[in-house]
Amino acid sequence: MFRPPLEFRNVQFHNKSMQTPKLVPSPDHPGPGRPREFDIDEAVRDAIEVFRQHGYHGTSVQDLTEGTGLARGSLYKAFHDKRSLFLAALDHYTAGSLQRVGETLSQPGSARAAIRETLMGYARRAAEGKGRQGCLLTASAMELMPEDAEVSSLITRMFRRMQDLFAAAVIRGQASGEIRRDYDERAIARVLLCTIQGLRVLGKTGPSESETAEVVDLTLRILD
Repeated sequence: MFRPPLEFRNVQFHNKSMQTPKLVPSPDHPGPGRPREFDIDEAVRDAIEVFRQHGYHGTSVQDLTEGTGLARGSLYKAFHDKRSLFLAALDHYTAGSLQRVGETLSQPGSARAAIRETLMGYARRAAEGKGRQGCLLTASAMELMPEDAEVSSLITRMFRRMQDLFAAAVIRGQASGEIRRDYDERAIARVLLCTIQGLRVLGKTGPSESETAEVVDLTLRILD
């Protein structure tokens, strides 16, 4: 079960623009009372969708209680305040993305095929209905970076890790002769990361899968 790190429960605010009121327990759920039992992982996943829809600043405590189906008191006991829940949601979201990309890129066989399948996964999601919701990571970067140091650090680490995964796949492909060797693997990794982020933004415009697949195929020409 997901457990928010201690620092998520006792956040010290360094950025005034991120300060928000605490999630105060409702009168029918007083602080000293028995905690409401619920699945924290599920609550965090529900909160991800709320923050994707409204952004950090645009999300209210009421939005979170409605989106998760939990009382204020339950959210308060688990996460302390809106910011703590947001950081937990962002951490959960980035961890899931890295796991998905890592598993696809490390599959046995052709490294080039693994890279294409990774990009096509984003292409398909961009063309689906949920593609219009965009990416929590991209939206958070645009809304909160560089002013918020904690969010900036989390997103920067995630992007670097994503580049590491792509660079490792590129090196594997170069060793097997599938991928040209005259480009630096990290330069290619940055291009692939930019393609992913571009697809997430493009998804908000409602492209077809054939259009997003075309982006992938053109991008992969740099590997030839």
